[in-house]
Amino acid sequence: MLTQLARPQWQSFFERLSPLLRANVVQVESSGIGVADRVPTDWVRLADLSYNAQNDVLEICVHGADRAIHRPAQIHLRQDDAWLQSIEIVDGEGKRDVIIFKEPLRLTDFVVLRPTP
Repeated sequence: MLTQLARPQWQSFFERLSPLLRANVVQVESSGIGVADRVPTDWVRLADLSYNAQNDVLEICVHGADRAIHRPAQIHLRQDDAWLQSIEIVDGEGKRDVIIFKEPLRLTDFVVLRPTP
């Protein structure tokens, strides 16, 4: 199931989720970015994933590379029952970054996912 995360939930969602994600093995797929911003597509350890509402920037930090997504337009969560499989970020120009978890992350009661209407 693909769920769009409402913008007002972004910062609190990543604040709660980020500590659980550190050191998880992920694959980052990026479309439409320049060579200087390219994130490795191999399985890598995630160092941090955060959203700063004041600057409207989502940061993907993996060992060996960082990716800043300025003014993200949408965030989608792919989940199967209580398991988070991937996070897709779409920026204002339609460029997509998908963070795929090698081992899906178990969502617990502290992570509340409400689909947007």
